Amino acid sequence: MDPVQALGIVGMLLVFASFIVKKWTWLYGFNMSGAILLTVYAYLRGDPVFTVVEAGIVAFLAYRLYRELRSEPVKRC
Repeated sequence: MDPVQALGIVGMLLVFASFIVKKWTWLYGFNMSGAILLTVYAYLRGDPVFTVVEAGIVAFLAYRLYRELRSEPVKRC
């Protein structure tokens, strides 16, 4: 296993781990950390589509985490 593949696996595990967390702040934090690693992984693999998708997810999760930390209610559907 090369280091880039290990980076992708760690990112994937963080995203999966985020779904077992019950507190929103931790969910956003784990999910965003995993998405950041997956963005770097996609960039290093040369996949522009996956890189853009993951970077968009990171931006969205950063916004949600920021709002959660400021204790502003987030609309949940």
